[in-house]
Amino acid sequence: MRRLAAVILSIALIYSCASRKQAVSTLPPVSKKIFDTDIVINYRLLKGGIRDTFNRAIDEIFKERFDMPEYDIKIQLSKPKDASVEIDDKSILVNVPIALQLEKKTFLTTLKANGALEMSFLTDIELDSNWNLTTKTSLSHHRWSEKPKLNVLGVSVPIEAVSNLIIKESKAEIEKNIDESIRQNMTIKEKMLSTVQMLSEPMTSEGQPGAWVQLRPSAFYLSKIENTRTAAKGKILIKGTSTVTTYKPDYTPPKTLHAVHWHQSIPDSSTLRLLADIRMSDVNTLIKENLDGKTFTNDGKSITLSNIITNCDFERFRVVTDVRGTVNGTLIISGKPVYDSTANLFYTKDLDFSFKTKNVIHKAASWIAEGKIKKELSEKMKFSIQEQMQSIQESVNRQVADYNRKYDIDSKIKISSVKLESFEMKPGIIEAVMKIGFLMETNIHDFRSFNKFNG
Repeated sequence: MRRLAAVILSIALIYSCASRKQAVSTLPPVSKKIFDTDIVINYRLLKGGIRDTFNRAIDEIFKERFDMPEYDIKIQLSKPKDASVEIDDKSILVNVPIALQLEKKTFLTTLKANGALEMSFLTDIELDSNWNLTTKTSLSHHRWSEKPKLNVLGVSVPIEAVSNLIIKESKAEIEKNIDESIRQNMTIKEKMLSTVQMLSEPMTSEGQPGAWVQLRPSAFYLSKIENTRTAAKGKILIKGTSTVTTYKPDYTPPKTLHAVHWHQSIPDSSTLRLLADIRMSDVNTLIKENLDGKTFTNDGKSITLSNIITNCDFERFRVVTDVRGTVNGTLIISGKPVYDSTANLFYTKDLDFSFKTKNVIHKAASWIAEGKIKKELSEKMKFSIQEQMQSIQESVNRQVADYNRKYDIDSKIKISSVKLESFEMKPGIIEAVMKIGFLMETNIHDFRSFNKFNG
């Protein structure tokens, strides 16, 4: 999960993949810009893998013998089929089927008898606000489906005593092993600390070497675990801030975790806010695709555009293009960029057209600056964030697939929205605050999966 922080960063920056590259900023330091961020991990503890974890722990117990030397009886326990596991909120119920074989030697022969019972264990799990995990496993109930019988040639065995011993001895060992298995495999505190250290390390992007992003978790929340037929589901909410600077901030890995609390109304989706530079060099590529080589006509007159250059200053957005046709020269189109939150796109309003010929700039003719051509040019100068969603999702899918293969995890991220909350124009750049909504899901196949997030 923690490795996906780089993927989330790449979503916000849109144009490139996040990297921990030691880039040197060429921009002067500026004040920090801090944005609220909520990351929600929807996890599913798959019952098949969790069941395997408990069955391995129980199998270790059954390698031992539970003998009664005072009666010269040897007892061998086995598990005829897998134990079943149910998880609900902070409790785990494990039903263990047990087959047993009794053996007693007499002066005439060796007597054997078989029996079967089911034992149900309830494990209560507590995680305090300091991330300390404690478990308490106890026998909930047991049921004999077949009590062993030994009564041959006058040899009588105290079956009730044998039964009680089996329950007493195996119960204590199973309880101990279940608790120990959970403690060994669910080292939550250590894993979350390494996750926070990873998340909070400053990151930069190859596409934006002058921008450093640092995620700072400040609070953690866990939801109730819900039991389904194939999995137990829960959520982890990491609340914090994303800080953006034009210089690499000092970084000291955190040594402790913020408190964690149980919360019953954690949303499904994450919200990440980051500063993204929409550079005119990138916008120019899109504008050229829409305008370069295109011919516009009106009332029998026409112009064809070429050699397009896009730029902006603190107030206006400009497109400078050579034109040929009815008139020849340089056309300068300028206007104020506006973000339409409903359509999720930029467009330019208050368009102004100037024409430059022989180093003289004058108003463009009305057949260019008004009517059909103006309308067509206005449509071609729109920049849609919504239309980029599919390509963003495809890029994220590829990156997540790489992480899944590399770290043997099973996660996916679904981008629900990429919106602008605000933007500020600067020469050559539109500095935008991006709000990214996404759904992160992780399947945990085995408690031992927690150990796969090391290093």
